[in-house]
Amino acid sequence: MQLNALIRQTRLLPSEYRLKRDRDLAYLMELKEENLLFPYYTEAGLNGRLNYRPEPWLHGGWDSPLSQIRGTFTGHWLSAAARLYQETGDIRLKAKADYIVAEIGRCQEANGGEWAFPIPEKYLQGLKQGRHFWAPQYVCHKVMMGLLDMYQYADNRQALQILEGCAAWFSRFAADISRETMDDMMDLEETGGLMELWADLYGITRSRQHLELMRKYERPRLTGPLLEGRDILTNMHANATIPEIHGCARAYEVTREERYLRIVESYWRLAVDDRPPFATGGQTDAETWAPPGKQAARLSDMNQEHCVVYNMIRLADYLYR
Repeated sequence: MQLNALIRQTRLLPSEYRLKRDRDLAYLMELKEENLLFPYYTEAGLNGRLNYRPEPWLHGGWDSPLSQIRGTFTGHWLSAAARLYQETGDIRLKAKADYIVAEIGRCQEANGGEWAFPIPEKYLQGLKQGRHFWAPQYVCHKVMMGLLDMYQYADNRQALQILEGCAAWFSRFAADISRETMDDMMDLEETGGLMELWADLYGITRSRQHLELMRKYERPRLTGPLLEGRDILTNMHANATIPEIHGCARAYEVTREERYLRIVESYWRLAVDDRPPFATGGQTDAETWAPPGKQAARLSDMNQEHCVVYNMIRLADYLYR
């Protein structure tokens, strides 16, 4: 909370930084609420426009109505809005973000009080059966991350209430999943930063339910070898594993269990000390860890994936703290 207070008291002077910040703010305000909420309304049965041909103003790409990760962008939008409001105090942005949170809450109510996501529940149920759906747990994480940020940085208490309803759904979902099935699911599709999210939530609520979710979303097929100091990163999907290590870092902060810190330090050693980066600072090709010292064999047109770089910066921040 001391950091939050410091950020609220800090203002950018006229500069290139403030110019870019203001462009970000203008972009967030430019996006229409109905577009950001379209997949949430659709999933909750609140969108009559589905009776008609989709309008050209709807989002495209990964956020298009037929994308299996539709609505993820709205979670990112909420995170950005919360952070920008924390810094600028812009009441227009706050009102817009609060409205989006309230509408997600309305969708959650229409879905029965727990599910608040822009994709069908069957996507996650399908993972249990070994069926491929494109990263549904990742989608859920980004939405919940946006809600958590709205609570932490924009003082929106409804966002926390919605998040606790989502956690109740996940507790029921995970209760009857064996460890082996859970591991298979985590190998099948990335889960984003769900372990970190549950650790964050546990840090706020101190609820045993949230602690159990945090432990359930640890990935033993990754963390076990790391605890033993074994390098299993070669050919692993870097952008799936780094957020899982963020989860261990946050778990250490909220539990002070040393094994979590050892996991994080082991990952850093194997990913950074034993795998020097390319000259640009990137470390992977196609988001995949290369064998130590053999980056030249993995040069292609898919280096320097920005999510990987960003996530490694976040991991460095954890270790620095």
